[in-house]
Amino acid sequence: MRLILSFLLALAAFGQGAFQLKPGDRVVFYGDSITDQRLYTVFTETFVRTRFPGLDVKFVHSGWGGDRVTGGGGGIVDLRLRRDVAPYKPTVVTIMLGMNDGRYRPFDQSIFDWYTTGYKEMIRQLKELAPGVRITAIRPSPYDEVTRAPMAGGGYNPVLVKFGDFLQELAAKEGMTVADLNAPVVHMLEQAKAANAELAQRILPDRVHPGASGHLIMAGALLKAWGAPGVVSVVEIDAAAGKVAAQENTAVSALKTGAALSWTQADRALPMPVDFNDAATALAVKSSDFQQTLNRETLKVTGLKPGYYALRIDGLQVNVFTAEQLAAGLDLTALPTPMLDQARKVHQLTLKRTGVHNVRWRTVEVPLANDQLSKTPAAMAALDALDEELEAKQTAAARPVPHNYEIVAVPVEMSNIPAGFTPIFNGKDLTGWHISKTNHHGTTPDWKVEKGVLTGGQNPAGKGGILLTDRKYKNVEVYAEIMPDWGCDGGLFLRSSEKGEAYQVLLDYRDKGTLFGVYGERLKDVVTYNVEDWRKYWKENEWNSVRARIEGDIPRITVWVNGRQTTAWSDTSNHAAGGALDGMIAVQVHGGNQIWKAGGKHRFRNIAVRELPN
Repeated sequence: MRLILSFLLALAAFGQGAFQLKPGDRVVFYGDSITDQRLYTVFTETFVRTRFPGLDVKFVHSGWGGDRVTGGGGGIVDLRLRRDVAPYKPTVVTIMLGMNDGRYRPFDQSIFDWYTTGYKEMIRQLKELAPGVRITAIRPSPYDEVTRAPMAGGGYNPVLVKFGDFLQELAAKEGMTVADLNAPVVHMLEQAKAANAELAQRILPDRVHPGASGHLIMAGALLKAWGAPGVVSVVEIDAAAGKVAAQENTAVSALKTGAALSWTQADRALPMPVDFNDAATALAVKSSDFQQTLNRETLKVTGLKPGYYALRIDGLQVNVFTAEQLAAGLDLTALPTPMLDQARKVHQLTLKRTGVHNVRWRTVEVPLANDQLSKTPAAMAALDALDEELEAKQTAAARPVPHNYEIVAVPVEMSNIPAGFTPIFNGKDLTGWHISKTNHHGTTPDWKVEKGVLTGGQNPAGKGGILLTDRKYKNVEVYAEIMPDWGCDGGLFLRSSEKGEAYQVLLDYRDKGTLFGVYGERLKDVVTYNVEDWRKYWKENEWNSVRARIEGDIPRITVWVNGRQTTAWSDTSNHAAGGALDGMIAVQVHGGNQIWKAGGKHRFRNIAVRELPN
């Protein structure tokens, strides 16, 4: 059954277009230090795994720093091809050479002739070693003369362009594919420099070796040369008519209308996991056509009444949008979806797998080749087996699964909740919460819900208590908006027991009080951390947003207020009650008459959580 499913997934993926890689292909990436970075190659592998989850293709990363067409630190080219390419029986080989061959000087005809002669000989040997191999010649990636001044004597990148022109001519004679990793990166750098000249320099930090941001664009150029499809999935739903208006590379079923719009969606691919949190990557992608040409995962919903709507996938809230935004269409690749999370896990497995192979090759095979050690073959075999095991996990992790989508009308205030946070307070009642009957501050606090706001006060005067979530959480980030009355001491509890033994984010809003620090509520040996200058983060008589994150077996707590970090605190060991590694979230009304204003209230709204990996 699994083989049939894989075959069907492969067929579905190939239906998108004529991609050059075929079932059973074995790809070897060959080149110099830019290939040795294992970045554009790893991005390419991850793309193939996520876009074609049923496609049986193997990848080997064989770049060696300093290489030229005649070889380099890893040996002469004859040895490199026989040892680092041929044993893997490649059906596809990519070659990126030229950066070192030009010797970082203006154009020199003798150097050029040396490069062209050496390249032709390398192709001859490769075809002899791997009959029928399909070769992708890569036009050398650029020497950055966009964000920095050109090299004297006419610049160095024009030399690399001339090398690339030779490859274009040779490819026509030798039946090779050509991938241009120069011009698209140069164009991207020009756009990036115009937008942010300082940040653009981080894309190729040393002018030669791109960071991850530049490698992503290079991977895109290689994939486009191979005819990679641009669509992850495209869905358009007409909510007014209750029908699916369009769908591509996915299957939409069980569409329902009413109080909420819901459906099940079974995509045939996963998005490419672009790290938009990295500023240089975000700039590079914005300055290129990567998203439009290779990573289109879109959702459009028309026919909704004006207002605000939460998009939830598998019960987790992605974000809140206006009807107009939904009608214009969403780019799901830039949002915290379960599909993106799955794709990130695939990418992590890609990195691990390629790392294992690199250890096998560069730490065992090559350095120990002449030492005649009896255990070397067994060590390499064990690493090969580990590589295969990781590949199996990688392939399994890339299989898409159906997801349940829901679009629900929400109050405008909920648009403040950050993307990826799911509400745990519904704004209507205390569903999902309960009052502790064993808390030392009291057991009858006055918690009410009024117009979407959770208010807590003492009942009777002097008696407080805590309101706890029914669920427990371990690593979690909590978002809430708060507006307490002056003179009231409360707190946001993390990993709380039923009694209220917890790590507390202080909300001590009174004379000599402090906000946003950390306190161990009935926890022994927790050193209190106070934020002395909390007022500079605070807006009086207004709603203030608070984000509090707790993570780790030895808890680490980070707090942000109105988007600014106030607290980065770590415990010395786990002091939670009973050594617990999880607990409930709670909000507190402090007991006593001295630190709670008579008739005062603590107010919370938009309480939401984002669970973090354990």
